[in-house]
Amino acid sequence: MKYKVKDINRLVYPILLNYLLNSIFEILDQAIVGHYSSQSFALVGIASSMIYAVTGAFGIMSTVFNIIAAERKGKKDEAGFENVFAISKMLTLLIGFLFFIIGCLGGKLFFRQMYGITGNDLIEMLSYFYPAAFTVVQNMLIFQYSAYYRNCFNTKITLYSTIVSMIVNLFFDYSLVFGCFGLPQLGTAGAAWGSVIGLFVGLFIYQIPYWRKHSPVIAKRMIEKNTIKQMLRLYPSFLGQEFLENTILVFAVSGIVSRMGTDQMAVYSLLGTVDGIVGLPVYAYATAAQTYALQKRASGNKAEAKEYLKTGAGMAFLVIGIVCICCWIGKEQMLRCIISDTNIIQQAKNLLIFLFAIQLIKVPYQIYMSYLQGIGYEKLVFYCVAAGTIATSVGVLICGTLWKLSGIYAIMFLEYLILTWIYKGYTR
Repeated sequence: MKYKVKDINRLVYPILLNYLLNSIFEILDQAIVGHYSSQSFALVGIASSMIYAVTGAFGIMSTVFNIIAAERKGKKDEAGFENVFAISKMLTLLIGFLFFIIGCLGGKLFFRQMYGITGNDLIEMLSYFYPAAFTVVQNMLIFQYSAYYRNCFNTKITLYSTIVSMIVNLFFDYSLVFGCFGLPQLGTAGAAWGSVIGLFVGLFIYQIPYWRKHSPVIAKRMIEKNTIKQMLRLYPSFLGQEFLENTILVFAVSGIVSRMGTDQMAVYSLLGTVDGIVGLPVYAYATAAQTYALQKRASGNKAEAKEYLKTGAGMAFLVIGIVCICCWIGKEQMLRCIISDTNIIQQAKNLLIFLFAIQLIKVPYQIYMSYLQGIGYEKLVFYCVAAGTIATSVGVLICGTLWKLSGIYAIMFLEYLILTWIYKGYTR
């Protein structure tokens, strides 16, 4: 047990620091545009929300790669592992560039018809959106490299890449938005170009140890048709699950909350910010536990695979429990750092316990779900998420009308509890 805890923490700490740095970067990046122009801030917010959603959905390809790669690693098939990585990068570039081309051709029509943006506002938004659309390709590649090095048990490279990329990104963001250090003033578009430059540097940091490991001469790798078929077979289920859970359900809940009034919307947004902070360890521990468990299972050691799942869940419970206790003790100060409205803070304080309960139940939910996706139950997970999304949307509508936000959070907790019970049953 002791060495399993050490193994998992070795992967988790760099991932957690990476998430934290990314959160800080997003705040600073938004602040640069916000100080340039409030109108630009609003336009960038609309465009970037679409970019983030697409990146998250298409970037799920890295999860598909991680599952197949862990299987190859567990079987000590290094050539197969490298081959899967090459194929995964090829598919990633194909999907990413396809979106970039479609975005450049149809972006103008999309924003004009969907959001009703016209005139100079549309021109300014597109000056940001066109280069920002290329970051989808870059981020998808970064996700692939992150999964590659995670299977090599080297997550520190992800942290190094993020640090360097963030510094370069912020420098060019500020310089190109305001026209400093001899660089042209591009305004809103400068923020997008800064991101493109920063991500290129981040990819280069990933590539350095990769070049050291491999011959600089490009080797002719066999394109395994079965591997491509396997990845394309898994991808739709993962894409559908991501779309249902993080797009459809989020929009449904947000739409219901928006009808409750401005105060309830503010409380929901405030708790969403806290949720993002408290929930950081969940995905980190789930990813680490999944990587070790899949490799052990592929090597024929199913008992040890389940031990890694239990260890990952136990460590995640401990860390998130400590974070929740600290947040509860300093809840007044924490919430006041985000917003100053006393009424909103009081309402949010009364709902924090629901938020903490959801985060704790998401630990086994995320860990068991990730493992099942890796052992051939990806369709089961998709069907469960689809049913859960429909049932939760209806439940949120009814309970939200009767008990406001407390009813919404109770239904969401119940959804994760039921799905956790189902997933746990299939891991036995």
